[in-house]
Amino acid sequence: MQINFLKLYACLTLAGLTIWLVDQTWTMYQLKLVSDATTKALTQASQPKKIQVPAYQPNYQKRLTRQEREKAIEEKKVCDFFLKEYRQNPNEDNRVKMRKFCPVKSSN
Repeated sequence: MQINFLKLYACLTLAGLTIWLVDQTWTMYQLKLVSDATTKALTQASQPKKIQVPAYQPNYQKRLTRQEREKAIEEKKVCDFFLKEYRQNPNEDNRVKMRKFCPVKSSN
């Protein structure tokens, strides 16, 4: 039996090239997966975090200190007093005092 070395060489070369091509394709696929995962991770890390807003917050004003609360309560008592005085005796002096101590608040 004679061996045709030319055919053997061609067959082994073709097999080697096929194996090399499959290996290169597999390596490129793995590198693409790693690249995509890295890009996704970097994109998520670079995006600013969303601001967490409470679902319901009825009053957006700052919290009052104890002195400010006491002052507001005292002002309300004075306003109520002059309002009651004006309702009992609607003269000019009581009207001026009522307007002085009971400022009209805008509805904006």
